[in-house]
Amino acid sequence: MTGAGEWTFKLKEVSAFDLTEQAREFAEGQRAICGASPDPNVRVYPRFTSQQPLYGRVSFADRTAEPAPRTTYRLALDESKGTGQGYDRLYFDRNQDGDLTNDKVLPARANPAPGATLNYTGISQVCFENLAVPLAFGSQGERLLEMMPRLLLWQEGDKGITFVTTQARQGRIRLAGGKYDVLLGHNQVAAGWFDHPWTALHLMPAGSRSRPRWMGSNRLMALHKIDGTFYQFAATPAGDKLTVRPYTEPLGVFEVGAGARTIEGVNIHGSLRTRNTTVGVGEVSRDYRLSLAHSPVQTCELPADDYMPEYLTLEFGKLRMTISNNYHTDGRRMHIVGRQWVYGIHIRPDQPFVLDFSNPPAVMFVSPARDCRIKPGEELRVMAVLTDPVLDIMFRRLQDTSEQCQETLVEGQPYRSLHTDVSLDPKVVIRRANGEIVAEGVMPFG
Repeated sequence: MTGAGEWTFKLKEVSAFDLTEQAREFAEGQRAICGASPDPNVRVYPRFTSQQPLYGRVSFADRTAEPAPRTTYRLALDESKGTGQGYDRLYFDRNQDGDLTNDKVLPARANPAPGATLNYTGISQVCFENLAVPLAFGSQGERLLEMMPRLLLWQEGDKGITFVTTQARQGRIRLAGGKYDVLLGHNQVAAGWFDHPWTALHLMPAGSRSRPRWMGSNRLMALHKIDGTFYQFAATPAGDKLTVRPYTEPLGVFEVGAGARTIEGVNIHGSLRTRNTTVGVGEVSRDYRLSLAHSPVQTCELPADDYMPEYLTLEFGKLRMTISNNYHTDGRRMHIVGRQWVYGIHIRPDQPFVLDFSNPPAVMFVSPARDCRIKPGEELRVMAVLTDPVLDIMFRRLQDTSEQCQETLVEGQPYRSLHTDVSLDPKVVIRRANGEIVAEGVMPFG
């Protein structure tokens, strides 16, 4: 059914493993923690045959809520034929009672379906029988969503496990006088069924595999600009219908400036994010009706809202830098789930927001935590990032575009190099009281 100013299109169900050429990300799955240490939150583990069982946990979080509520499941893997014979049993605490012995054991698949294993180099893969996990289904509570666990074993010894939702949706839509192919599924994040804002949506000109590449463009919550108009997308929980409507709310001006500095040639491109949307920053390339690519601009019109950077590249004369939202906190690396985000870029219809980096920067120590204590002889992990503490922005790269240097691409192999801009990333040096250098490196350090 189509209402005034909106269009609804039907989508068909397809296997995520049939889309590995068009949308490989759909078959990569959500990564889980996996290692050699038992989880203290598990009361009962099974009696393992292997002397080297693996332990892990996976969390499915609603990233639109803050702090994001999450549901965590504990798991373990065993080698039923003995140590070194291959992991072939997955124990998953589906009922979340801390007992891994009273849930169905998932065996490894002897013959995984085509597309279930990916073309990775140097990584062995083990696919297990499917399981069903309850995830948010619109306003109707939770429903079971089918997933396939896949164990990854690196040649270097690292181990990981991913959970791949087995179904996706596919269709063709008409929009703004053009035809577009759409793919709807889960792209490394399974936060809910197909209506969740973080569900993956790939929007491509009909018959083409080209799609927007700005950070966040592959989510259902992305606003896409076509022929000068922003469009919003929404799906039913089952994913059988996709609704598109033009964005009709007020716009505001986003601008990058030099502040009190005298700099010529200031521009920006990339993307911003609100709690429920992402939007590209920059001028749409004239080669495309859809905003597949953005050219740098000094100013642009965007929907009026409160934003944080998703990923932005800026040029201030000879200086090029990239920034993003700061996903670390003091003493906590990669603190994403459960944290409060800062949406400090306030774009209003009547007042431009000028990003001029007038706030004093600060160094954040991701590790160690402020009150961390260690004993003599223990190893201390030091990690630091450069931030804007007011906007909670992390500076990722700083480069001098007026100079070039030679950079080796692959060490220990036939010499390959390229010329690249000179890095201006701040250098970190850790010294003992007597001046001896313990460690050194560039930001982000650690």
